[in-house]
Amino acid sequence: RRFFKNKERREMTTTLAASSSSATTALERAIARTLDAFIRRSARGGGSDATMSSSGQSKSLKGGFKGVFLGKSRSVVRLTGKDGKKLLQGLLTNDVDLLLEDDDNNTNTMYAAMLTPKGRIVTDVFLTRGRSDDGGRRNNDEILIDSCQRAKETLLTQIVRRKLRSDVSVEDASEELSVRVMPPSFDTDYADSGGRGNVLLPADPRWFGLGRRGIVFDATKKTEEDAELDEKVYANWRHANGVPEGSLELGERFPAESRLTHLHAVSFTKGCYVGQEPTARAEFQGEVRKGVVPVVFDENKEVKINGIVISKKDGKEIGKVVASRGGGVGLALVRFAKVENVSEGVSIETVDESGDGGEKEEKAFTECEFGTPNWWSHHWNSRD
Repeated sequence: RRFFKNKERREMTTTLAASSSSATTALERAIARTLDAFIRRSARGGGSDATMSSSGQSKSLKGGFKGVFLGKSRSVVRLTGKDGKKLLQGLLTNDVDLLLEDDDNNTNTMYAAMLTPKGRIVTDVFLTRGRSDDGGRRNNDEILIDSCQRAKETLLTQIVRRKLRSDVSVEDASEELSVRVMPPSFDTDYADSGGRGNVLLPADPRWFGLGRRGIVFDATKKTEEDAELDEKVYANWRHANGVPEGSLELGERFPAESRLTHLHAVSFTKGCYVGQEPTARAEFQGEVRKGVVPVVFDENKEVKINGIVISKKDGKEIGKVVASRGGGVGLALVRFAKVENVSEGVSIETVDESGDGGEKEEKAFTECEFGTPNWWSHHWNSRD
């Protein structure tokens, strides 16, 4: 099974690397364009005090690949104590027990979500198991949580409310730790060695084609412009691949509507957790009427967040814009029944540049296309 998984990973990475020369659809061209921007941004030199090791050899990041840092949109929460696993197991959608297995083949990173009791998404999180101080055996009493910045306080509140007298302590570690992402490549996992032990930077647990993602010790001080560009480059790459992230993009939707069930965020074999019943019911009934899809449009246009997507044939609304950071790509939430019969194309609402501000101002639209990213064809879920 591992052989075929690794073979599939090599084939997919080769496909991504060659996409710029063979792209034929608008989405394929957008994926190639955003991947190129991601690689270029990741490979820029200078400005980082972080270090990493590959294959046991330390290497400074000042002159080579150092990735993109997500300091504005993501924060890091440190959970310590022997009861941390039990607490998260009842709060998150994925099986935290699998994260803490003493298995050399385990990647020690996991994607999950926190839901409301009615099964709607509050936020997504990435879990990373800590290491002992000597960089040896994994430390089961420390879990690092890569959390959406906007939902950090909600996450902390839920943890504090549930811990009662449990052996659990929680703190915001964003001042010393940061989230780093890197483009997909053939390289093995990296580890940060910033003087405080090793933290793996493995393949993104949602889908390896997105690249690598991890938590690192970093002393980088970025300008507002640099930080914003990092966020934009990575957001465009995600959007081209149809992957929402964070509480704003995920919204208060069900996991299946944001495709979290296909991004390894939900376990259907674990015990009870908040929002489990409606999540399981939706999965086993097998009916999802709407969902998030990537949308491609004119690079020179700025689409309106929460603006509508309409059919060019009859002008009827078929969806709404969920997210876009420019660059001609974004995410839209559409009703699948309405999309299937769109024969004359679709248009997406743009930001009005006239500035008239009239009471009955007409909405502006530009042509757009939906697409199907590579990972959709795999139909992966937590039960694979």
